[in-house]
Amino acid sequence: MIDESSEKYKVFDNLWQGKTPKGFNINKKNSFRSRMKNSCHQEGLEFSKINSYLVHSGLSKQLDQDTIIKNDIRVTSPPRRHLRKF
Repeated sequence: MIDESSEKYKVFDNLWQGKTPKGFNINKKNSFRSRMKNSCHQEGLEFSKINSYLVHSGLSKQLDQDTIIKNDIRVTSPPRRHLRKF
């Protein structure tokens, strides 16, 4: 299911552990896990390492056609009022 040898997972795992080039940073680990906990709860998922990876990689929610990614933030703008399909 999750490819642990992929580059995305390695980056996520380093962030999850708080790994830096000089060693381990507890503050970075705690802040990243806090952000992932908030993101998991916003998605309606229980907080765990697997669910955090799914949210971080974007696999938990497939992007819509009108979604724009700006600096690792997904922005979805609704269509204009006269173009909406009701």
